[in-house]
Amino acid sequence: MTQEMIQLYGQSLPPQQRSKHRAWIGVRVEATLDGYWQSCPPDLVKEEILGDWMAALEAFTEQEIREGFREYGNGPDCKRKPKTGDIRKIILSNRATQVSAQPKSAEEPRKVVTAEEAQKILAETFTDEERNPLTRCLKKMEGEDA
Repeated sequence: MTQEMIQLYGQSLPPQQRSKHRAWIGVRVEATLDGYWQSCPPDLVKEEILGDWMAALEAFTEQEIREGFREYGNGPDCKRKPKTGDIRKIILSNRATQVSAQPKSAEEPRKVVTAEEAQKILAETFTDEERNPLTRCLKKMEGEDA
């Protein structure tokens, strides 16, 4: 999984695509919930229910949402109507699994600089006027009086 997929997917879309994404979520949720409703709720109630689902799931890709519903449907709680948190939990768990499976990047250990090296870096980077407050701060950190 790439870093781009970890972002909030729906919020990264242009408005028209975001609306399409939310509509797709509504259709997907309605298709799933249809099998759980004994009697279909009134249209206004259904709109509110679907709106809650859209808001809860729009941060995820269609693939993640589809996999979340499929996993729920094959899971131990499949006889119970899913809640938004059930699907989000599955998606986030899947993301965590994918991220943990990625190879760890070999970060170079940070180099610790001496006070002299820090002074040299300051001298190369800042003018005398800019450096004075920084030098005083560095001396305070070393325990010297400024």
